[in-house]
Amino acid sequence: MGFLAKFIAKIVLNGAALWVASIYFPGFVMIGGLITIVIGGAFLAVLNLFLRPILRLISAPLVWITFGLFNFVINMFILWLADRLLTQIAITDLTTLFWVSVILSLANAFF
Repeated sequence: MGFLAKFIAKIVLNGAALWVASIYFPGFVMIGGLITIVIGGAFLAVLNLFLRPILRLISAPLVWITFGLFNFVINMFILWLADRLLTQIAITDLTTLFWVSVILSLANAFF
């Protein structure tokens, strides 16, 4: 599978995870319809493509010490950053941020 196909698959999976999160978590609000899902999925895919490797390199000792659990903190930071940069997405509390990042982690685990 080529790079472009994997990137499109990540956009679709991130968009689907955002849609599922907006249904099940009242603290996660997405304003708009399908275009918001596509923009959010694409933005998260780009952040995961460029920012995640840098954050994992910087925090490698913490990831090793916590046996990989610090990756959830990295996922939460990326989702928080997407919340701050995209006006269509709003996350109200830390618990919602944690659970939505778990859903996004599961969605990103496929590719």
